[in-house]
Amino acid sequence: MKLISLSLLFVIFGTVQLVSNTAPDTIQLGQIEVRASAIRLVEEIRKLEFDSLSMNTFKSQDLSLMLRQNSPVFIKENGFGGLSTASFRGTAANHTVVLWNGVPINGPQLGQVDFSVIPVFLMDKVSVVAGTAGVQQAAGIGGVVTVDNVPAFGRNLSIEAMQTAGSFSSFGSYLSVKAGNEKFVAQTRLFRKRSENDFYYLNTAAWPSQEMKHDNASWFDQGFLQEFHLHAKNTVLSFASWNQWNERNLPPIMTNVGRGGNPKEYQHDAFSRNVITWKYYIGSLKLANRVSYFNESQNYYLKTTSSFEPYAIVTLIDSDNRFQSWQNNFSANYQKTKYTIEAAFDFGLENVQTDNYLENPSRLSFGLTGGAAFYISNALSLKGQIRIESVNHSIPGVQPFFELSYSPKRLKGLSINGTLGRVLRFPTMNDLYWFPGGNPDLKPERSLQSSLNIAYEAISHRVVSKSKVSIYVSDIKDWIQWRPTTFMYWVPENVARVFARGFELNQQLDFQCGAWKMSIRGNYAFTLTTDESPVAKLDNYSGRQLIYIPRHHGNLMLRADYKEAYLNINSDYVGKRHVSYNDDHLIYDYLPAYQLIGIGVGYRFKYVETTLKVNNLLDKEYQAVLWRPMPGRYFELVFSYKLDIKRNRDVD
Repeated sequence: MKLISLSLLFVIFGTVQLVSNTAPDTIQLGQIEVRASAIRLVEEIRKLEFDSLSMNTFKSQDLSLMLRQNSPVFIKENGFGGLSTASFRGTAANHTVVLWNGVPINGPQLGQVDFSVIPVFLMDKVSVVAGTAGVQQAAGIGGVVTVDNVPAFGRNLSIEAMQTAGSFSSFGSYLSVKAGNEKFVAQTRLFRKRSENDFYYLNTAAWPSQEMKHDNASWFDQGFLQEFHLHAKNTVLSFASWNQWNERNLPPIMTNVGRGGNPKEYQHDAFSRNVITWKYYIGSLKLANRVSYFNESQNYYLKTTSSFEPYAIVTLIDSDNRFQSWQNNFSANYQKTKYTIEAAFDFGLENVQTDNYLENPSRLSFGLTGGAAFYISNALSLKGQIRIESVNHSIPGVQPFFELSYSPKRLKGLSINGTLGRVLRFPTMNDLYWFPGGNPDLKPERSLQSSLNIAYEAISHRVVSKSKVSIYVSDIKDWIQWRPTTFMYWVPENVARVFARGFELNQQLDFQCGAWKMSIRGNYAFTLTTDESPVAKLDNYSGRQLIYIPRHHGNLMLRADYKEAYLNINSDYVGKRHVSYNDDHLIYDYLPAYQLIGIGVGYRFKYVETTLKVNNLLDKEYQAVLWRPMPGRYFELVFSYKLDIKRNRDVD
């Protein structure tokens, strides 16, 4: 069972073309409903764009679950409803850039994003791409995840309400109201969700192992997104404000349960993200400018007391963190039949106030990017760009990128793409200023990466198949690694040299037979990421897979619709992951592989839709992070109501 996702994916990938080519021409079927493509095969075959099927399936979930079950990106989860970060092609969490409406939302202190606090309900469009995303967007050593709000102009009124209830006293409420005409659109989206998160699990750290209740683990999350969009003659002006608050009680790890100390640990987060976007179109020229202001805060609290009277305080941490950022991005795009010229200029200012630094540092950044694409023929194109970036008046080097694409005329539906580029990542604020241990002399991480991407689209009378294979190599130098010192604290250093290589498979299949509609989405990733630095060789872990990065990761989603009823089955396989650099027998050397299977059934009425989901159907016991328990089988019931008067017209 554990390899069912991978084996099925290979079967689908290998047989789809045979099915489409051998289907009898004499069979007459109704018109096929083709949902929005998951991959833009011709325009950008490196990009994986989630289609309407995926967006609707995961609308009541956070983005971490959709990425984990429907993309090659590996998501590292710290428990149900806990911190979830992305490992893109074997890189670290801070190597993945996340863009909201074109603006990076990575925090300056850690440089990463918690995907568990990004509700899919708030977004209209989600995509992922490895490495450089484009002239107008940032580059990530791992990749880029984009989440966008897309205006839809037209005389319309749309109301959507959704209520969820599930295991562990979990509840969610969602509401969206949108109204507008051909010139103006306003939309408000609100949500609130909470969970006691008090499931039972097997504590394997206890001796003997015993079943325990997950205590001090409740959480809630709430927020709203407000949008205004104005469409004039050649201009689109947009404003979006994303505001959110969440509280998490942080349960002790398995090894600390029942050891006394009466711990109390929680984290409170809040943010307000605001962006104004101006777009102007005149002939072949497109101009755009984005201005954003972010204000985010975090409070972390930990208190432990002695197990006996007088219950003296043993540990007390009450840390407040706050940061503000101002960003501006201006871009110009000029497109003709034979070529395209692009340019972008961006600058930003970040300021951090925290109890963990000796000072409140600021960071000023500037970036200049230029690029051009030449359409040599209808089948061949060449693209090149170069970026110069400055942080606090330091320019560590240029970042070039080249891309060659070929679509042979004789093999209709086939696209081949090759890339070569250099990407830099600057140290985070914690890397530079954390006390004690921050290192202001750190150099940026440097990555030289290349990829080969092959995509194929086949369409028959009843089958639409989209396949993609990506092979990549990345050499990352000056990887920042926190290492212990003789002074009893850790210090970040440019010591690691990581060599990442692997391949990814993506398959999408849609077909229809009478009243039946079938959809399949599958992904598989093989990732080999090792530290080849002299330090790794000295400490005897050179050539060893980096911790918490599985070599094998795959997922499969099957969707069957019959009239107004539907069935959804998903499977997620994660291979074993090392949890220490060396074979340390005091703890587990690695976490075993696991496979999760979920099922959902639903029915659509005129305005109402109801869905029952069963997650971890086989009640699998597993840990995504060492000593962090995950729930067994659990349920979710979703009721949704949607009223949509007059279909909208999207404006990109």
